Parts: sequence; C-alpha cells; structure tokens
Amino acid sequence: MKKFILLIILIFLLSTGLLAQNLLSPEWKISFGDIAETNLDKLNTANWQKVNLLLSWERQGYFWNDGSGCIVNDFTVPDELTGSQFVLTISLQCEVKSIYINNKFIGGNLRNQYWSNRGARNEFNIADNCLVKGKKNRIAIFVADLSYTGGISWNSCSLAPKGSESKSAIKIDIPVQDHLYSLENKNSLTLKYNAVRKGKIKLSVVNDFHQSFIQKDYNVKKGTGQIQCELGAAITTPGFYECTVIMYDGGYSSDVQWFTLSPEKIACTNNTVPRFKEYWDAALDELGKTPQEFKLIKKENLCSGSRDGYIAEMKSFGGLTIRGYYFVPKTPGRHAAILHVPGYGYGWQDHGAFLENHDDVVELALCVRGHGISADVFNPGFGVPGVWGYSLCSETDNAYRAIYMDCVRAVEFLLSRPEVDSARLGVMGGSQGGGLTLVTAGLCRDHIKACSFFDPFPCDTRDHLKIRTMCNFEIKNYLRYYNDPCTFEDALYIQDLLDTKGFAEWIKCPTLYVTSLFDDDAPPHLGFSAYNRISAPKSFKIYPDLGHINDKTFIEQRQFLKKELGY
Repeated sequence: MKKFILLIILIFLLSTGLLAQNLLSPEWKISFGDIAETNLDKLNTANWQKVNLLLSWERQGYFWNDGSGCIVNDFTVPDELTGSQFVLTISLQCEVKSIYINNKFIGGNLRNQYWSNRGARNEFNIADNCLVKGKKNRIAIFVADLSYTGGISWNSCSLAPKGSESKSAIKIDIPVQDHLYSLENKNSLTLKYNAVRKGKIKLSVVNDFHQSFIQKDYNVKKGTGQIQCELGAAITTPGFYECTVIMYDGGYSSDVQWFTLSPEKIACTNNTVPRFKEYWDAALDELGKTPQEFKLIKKENLCSGSRDGYIAEMKSFGGLTIRGYYFVPKTPGRHAAILHVPGYGYGWQDHGAFLENHDDVVELALCVRGHGISADVFNPGFGVPGVWGYSLCSETDNAYRAIYMDCVRAVEFLLSRPEVDSARLGVMGGSQGGGLTLVTAGLCRDHIKACSFFDPFPCDTRDHLKIRTMCNFEIKNYLRYYNDPCTFEDALYIQDLLDTKGFAEWIKCPTLYVTSLFDDDAPPHLGFSAYNRISAPKSFKIYPDLGHINDKTFIEQRQFLKKELGY
C-alpha cells in the first residue's frame, strides 16, 4: 500500500511539474560588514538592503569596494516534496566564501568568476534533512569582492529537486525592433508564461533613474498564457526603462528586459557651463606651445602581410611623450585614417583586431597618458585616485584636460603623415573612448570627416551620478585620498568643465552613436545627452540585449567609418 501511495504522489508531482521548480526567488536581502556565521536563522534582516539577482551589482549600487557581506533568502519547501533530494546550483559574480542552509554548512571557497568563466555553475547536493517541509527555511551565502559586470547579470541561484527539468517559464516580449518605442504610438508589452499550477506574476517597470512607473500583480491559471500590459498611460517620458517580472507557481521563474521611449527626444537638463569654450581655448593654446615632435619605430610583431606596424611617439601637452600603435597599408598612395581612442584603463594590449584587418586604411590606436605604453611617466592607475580622480579639484592639473589634448595631438600627427589623406580622417571609441571621440570630433571639427562613439564617459556627469549611484562613493573616495582639498560640489564643477557632452555641439561631421540598453557603466541616457546636441548628420544604433563590454558595437562603428571614409 505504501508503494502505491508513493507512486500516486510521484505521478501527481510529475504531472504538476512541481518537482522541476526553483524554490528560490531572485529577490534576496544583502548586508555588508562583520556578520557571524552562527545562528543564521536568528539574523534580523528587516533592515537589510534588497538585492535582485536578475540585475547587475552596479545597477543596484553595489560594487567591490563594499567589502565582505552576506546575502539571505527565506523560502518554503512544499510538504508534498517530502523524501525528495535537492540540488543547489550557484553562479555568482563574486567570491563565495561559505554557504549555509538552516545553519548547516553546505560549501564555499568558490572563486570570483569575472569575465573568463561567467555563467559557470557550482552544484551542491542537499540532504533531505537539511530542509524543513512546510515551514520557513533560510539560505545564507557569505560573499566578497562583488565583480564588475558591465550591466549583464550572470548571477543565479536555484534550489530544485534532483534530476528535474523545469517546465515553468516566463518571458517579457517587447514587440518593437531594438526595444525602441515611439511617443507617437500606442505602446504595450506582453508577458508570455507557462505555469505548472496556478500562481502569481509580479511586474515592475522603473526608469534608469530608479523611479518606479509600473508595479502590478496578476493571478494566473495553470497552463500557457499571456498578459498584455499597456504602457501608454504610465510611460510617457522619453527615456530608458527596466522591466522585471517574477512568476511564482510553486517555484520561481523570472526575466528582465530594457526598452527605450523616443530617446532622441531626451532633453539634457545639465547645460554646459559658461566658461566651457574659454577653458578649452586656453588648453589648445597651451598645447600649441609644445612643438610637434613625432617619431616612428617599426615593430615586426605589429606587421602583417598587408600592413606595416609601428610604435608612434609624439610630444604632447606639458612636454610628456605619448605613444600609440600605428598601422599603415603596404599599398602605395594616400589612405583614409582612423584614430582609435581608448577606454578607461585600456592600452590596446590585444592587437588582434588590427593585425587581422586587411582593409586599405591607416589606423592609429592611441594610448593617452596613463594608459598602455603611455603610462611610463604619468601613471596614477585606475583605482584610487586613478585617472578620473587625479587632482580632481584642480582646473589645470586634472588628468582629462591633458588627455583631451593628447587626442588633439594625435590628429596633428595623422595630418603630418604623407601616407594619410587628410580629407578622410575618422575617430572612434567606446566608454572613455566614446567620450574622447566626442572631444576629438569637437575640438578638431575642421579635420574630422566622420566619427562614431559608444556609450561615452565622462559624459553628462551629474545625471551619471543619479543613475550609477556608486559613482558618488568613487568621487568621495578620490577627495578623501587628497584630504578633501575641495567640496564635492567644487569637484563636480571641474567635472562640468570636462563633460564631453559639451563638445557635441561643435561636431560638424556625420556621426554614429551605438548604445547597449543593459549598459549600466556608461548608461545610454548619457550618450543621448550628447547625441541630441549634435546638429551634424547623425544616426544611432541600439543593441537591446548587450551591456558595456561587447564586440558587436566595435564592429558596427568600424563599418560606419568604412562607409563614410570610402576605403
């Protein structure tokens, strides 16, 4: 009789799909500091902060500087799962020091996954006696060194019966190309689901400034279905919106997507400071007093069958020598040229994209001061104070005043070269390189024929601080390093003078802006604050599923320049 009853229960569980369900919600609690690894069931987490594993650490204001901490999830195991064996599956972008379920040690010492093995999973078999059926259970994971993500969360944590495969699912369907809605249309999105039993769906839509616009709960029946959510009444302001959905039908399924509404109509509220042009005219005058001394050193490891490679040296702002990797086609005549400007901390250590490119175009991969092979004299690093925080209270000594002039000097180098067609110069870059592209195309507007930038930095800094809130702590750390020589607001005024959106109005050439909706490092709002100031011919391309670090945007930019420069 017992075997018959167990068989009936098993058939019931398989038919409902409950065996396949993840019992852990993506919504956890988090706290940092010295938390004892004892009596974890007694921890009062009421005042702990929220953390959603669907979202990147940075999006929620957390980063490596927060130190060690603990994340906690309380869950219930249904009574009908008595006798089941469970598997805990963890993929977290951080160091996992230890894992406990109901005060019982499960494992730990899991390395930070960073970029090389994002999404790698660790599995732990959970004994049935670790769990309490029908009552509250608690999983506590002690973490440290929250990893940089660029916007895509690879974090996940599931607890499900061993050997099961989930049939429960929910997906946000955004029915417009590139997730780009228009103010002129009647807009909606659809939640498509498969529930293994009746349950609830929680929908949340917030903008990139963390303001809530839609919070809705839906009851769903067992089976496949869809729910249409009208956006028109709630979403009326041009901008960017994060949509998350969580379904509970005995277990948890979830999804996250971003969409944008008429971003070309975003009005930047932060105007360029009155002294902006005067400030940069003075910097250009100072650069002009430094003689244009250029040197080429041929390097066999930079040569390929179609191009010769060199180290280019040039005397720049303040008499400091900067360098770059210079690639010249072996074909005769004058060629179009591209100036590649670097992202923050990047020195073009990987030459693959240049060695593998056989197009008939000159390319200069510039290492501005503090980066790559130009870090031998000036090298504040990229932590604290770092390039961004270097002398941040000084109008004359901050790093970016000189770095922007390095980009101008690189254009002057290209103009001096006999193999370069001075009428076909282009510039491109992403992140810091996106900001440097705006700078170069603006300051050298009479010489740049085309430019392309990807999510720029530093750009629209005051809004950046509201979106990526951890930047506030970074600036405060820089000030603390220098013993607070000026106030936070004084430091922001210097940032206003360095804000690359101010150069956008000076750009004369055709421009492409490429952005990723999941980018929370240099969010797309910032790029559109600059893009919407450009009066020259322009276009934009949106990648709805990418974050800050990717290869597709680089390829898109290069193809644009190839067309505009005609090579």
